[in-house]
Parts: sequence; structure tokens; C-alpha cells
Amino acid sequence: MCGIYCSNDLSTFEILEEANRERGNFATGVAWVNRDTDNYDITKFKGKVDWNKTILPKNKNNNTLYLGHNQAPTSSERRWHANTSHPFLYGDWIVAHNGVLTNYKELVDEHIPSHGNRVDSSIIPALLAENDYMIGPPDDKADEVSNIASVLELLKGTFALWIFNINSFNVYIARQGSTLFYKGTNVSSIKGCDYREVTEGIIYEYTSSGFKPVEGFIVDSPFLTL
Repeated sequence: MCGIYCSNDLSTFEILEEANRERGNFATGVAWVNRDTDNYDITKFKGKVDWNKTILPKNKNNNTLYLGHNQAPTSSERRWHANTSHPFLYGDWIVAHNGVLTNYKELVDEHIPSHGNRVDSSIIPALLAENDYMIGPPDDKADEVSNIASVLELLKGTFALWIFNINSFNVYIARQGSTLFYKGTNVSSIKGCDYREVTEGIIYEYTSSGFKPVEGFIVDSPFLTL
């Protein structure tokens, strides 16, 4: 069980990070995205974040989104290493995931036999990047969202995700089975006051005024919720 969260308010982001620690403190991944300057960065930590030693850019002009992941290991990989910690980067895609994919091995064997990362979550950005390679980079947001939907429909098990494309600088969230809630630009695996549940089978896109639904995907949701 892991926790994902994001906000464009730094103080709120720090509160969400602390709240989601109860879902995992094996490792923490923190990212920020500035769409005005086309800059982003990712930092991964063994254990929890030390905010006294971590400096994130201040959100001037409401143009920075902060994204996080608190990890509890769900695979045979128990030693901490940056390559086996969220978020995962392949091609133009960065993904953080809460849940358990039950068809990880089948996805690797069928789509990317050369995939060497044993953490199930790592296959998600790899599949997105593979689609870009096979079909070509997306020409517009519709192509980008269609790629995401097609990959999500391949996944069996549970997932709640934030997804960032480093070429378009678009950010998305989606879920199947795993919990995920949102309020404006704030997203969390832990439900906050007046937060609404992200609807299963819907991809939401980040805007400066909040996350908005953009496209559906076919859900194969198990009964288990993480």
C-alpha cells in the first residue's frame, strides 16, 4: 500500500505528504512541474522526506505543481534503490502508482520482454513510451490521452496514478480499485475534508483551477480496494 498526492500549494503539499506517510515510509519520491518555464525535477529519498534539507521552488504566479509518492514495497525488491522507487521514468513519461498489478509478468512478456525492472509499477511508463515508439509521439493532447487510456485498459489489478509527460508538460490522474480523492488542484490517497473520490474509469487532467475529466477508459476493477 502506497500513497500518492499533489497540490499547487506548497504548504498543502507538505501536509498531504505527512498524511500519506501512514500508507508507506519505505521511500518517498517528490517532483515539481513548472509549465510556464518548462522545468521539472524529481528527488527520491530512502525513508521519509526531511523538509529541513529539501528545497522546492516557491509557487510564483500559481504555475508550479508539486507531486509526491510515499512507497511501501509491493514486490520482491526490498532494498532501497532509486531505480526501484517511485516515480518511474521511461521516454517522455513519469508515473507514480499506488496498487498492485496482477498481470505485470504477462505485460512484460507480451509487450516489452527486455524490461528489466522488477517493480510492477515500472511497466506503466514503459508501456506509454513503447506506444510512442510504435505509433509515434502524440501530435496533440487527444493522442496523448488516448495513449494513456489504451495502456490503462491493459492493466489488471489495482492502481491510482499520477502521470506526467515531460514533452507536453501535461499531468493526469486516474484510478482503478485503489483509493484516490481530489479537491481543486489537491489530490491524495488519504481523503481530506470536502475531497471527492476520483471516478474509476475516468482520466483527469490538471489545470490551474483544478483537475478536470477528459476521457474514459474501460475498467476491470477487482473487489479489493487499496
